[in-house]
Amino acid sequence: MREIFSLQWELNIHTLANAGRDFEATMNDPEQRVVWIENYRKALSAELAELIREVRDHGLATQNGKVEIVDMLHFLVSLSQIVGIKPDEVPPLSLHANGDSFEACAIRAFLGVDDLQGSLKWKWWAKGGGFKPDKARSAILDLWDVVFRVCAVFGLDFQELKKIYIAKNRINFERQRKNYNEDTKTEDDNRSIRV
Repeated sequence: MREIFSLQWELNIHTLANAGRDFEATMNDPEQRVVWIENYRKALSAELAELIREVRDHGLATQNGKVEIVDMLHFLVSLSQIVGIKPDEVPPLSLHANGDSFEACAIRAFLGVDDLQGSLKWKWWAKGGGFKPDKARSAILDLWDVVFRVCAVFGLDFQELKKIYIAKNRINFERQRKNYNEDTKTEDDNRSIRV
């Protein structure tokens, strides 16, 4: 897990530099941390939707579903880094073998993303509130549990997860090098990952 956290840190430095930002300075700014928790939360939510759509359209045997899980992992690691969760605090994937259905996992993931949103002051019209770091940390740890349960549903062990993560990390660096954007987005490079 340490290698995945390290690779994600480097990717985040590179990605934010392409957007004219200093990732480390951004993570040390309390106001920006909250903004980036929300940014990564939204991205994780979008990846969850893509995974659900993939399973709906192609079933659990879909190889691209495993890549979508890894896409969720990118943002989960980033969220962990923002709130100070260390790699050794993430419970091993092997502890999550279970009989959960994909649908049950998807609902738990959605609720976890909602709990994370609840840690932020996102209702601009409401009085009070504010960022609740303990609640954010708890929600992110719950999301680790959910993502690992989804891995179990897909029969994805840690070695395969790491292999796909490293391949996708390389693709993400290449996308950044080529000025990846919504207009040029394609899933062709994801399909090149051999699972």
